[in-house]
Amino acid sequence: MAEVSEMTMLNPADGYARWAATYQRETIVSLLDDALVSALTPPLAGRRLLDVGCGTGRRMIAAGAASATGVEPSREMIAAGATARIGRPELTVLHGHAADLPVADHAFDVAWCRLVLGHIGALAAPYAEMARALVVGGTAVVSDFHPDAHARGHRRTFRGPVGVYEIESHPHPIADHILAAEAAGLVLVDGADAAVGPAVRHLYDEAGRIELYEAHLGLPLVFALRFERV
Repeated sequence: MAEVSEMTMLNPADGYARWAATYQRETIVSLLDDALVSALTPPLAGRRLLDVGCGTGRRMIAAGAASATGVEPSREMIAAGATARIGRPELTVLHGHAADLPVADHAFDVAWCRLVLGHIGALAAPYAEMARALVVGGTAVVSDFHPDAHARGHRRTFRGPVGVYEIESHPHPIADHILAAEAAGLVLVDGADAAVGPAVRHLYDEAGRIELYEAHLGLPLVFALRFERV
């Protein structure tokens, strides 16, 4: 995450292909996302988890679900996380897209879709696909980059070996997420956002950018919504 400056714009496919090698490193956005999603996700013991846009699959590894299936469009991301899944037969990562999930109907108890939908132009199909994949009464937890942060000039970025790259995104109003979810049969039951604060100060400090921490303090960077399948 960075404020707009001189950087190279990449589409999501190229961006995540380049980011795959270093994606395991935590960022300000990923730490805030993890705290939000953890708070909104029901206990996963004995449940089947679907992780839409799972990246390397790193979050599934420690989720504690009976089984976890990730769906990821970037083959480079899938490959980058393959070693960590060795010896874990309950973990599966499939190549596919949020708008056309390669999974069976009603096959999961909980679905995550984390920091993904801002890279997709239309929300209807991803929400419909999550609803299709969930059992009745199942839970979907969706997070994304906060539109307030985008309005303040912040973008989804990562640092490569020769500069900073921005990944193309489409900031959707939170109300549009809720409408798309409701149209798919998902009812909002909870939601929250996470702002820059003490939990991520150390990352600014490690980067030598503590002055930016002071400037960003209190700015919401991530929001998350919890839905129930009806």
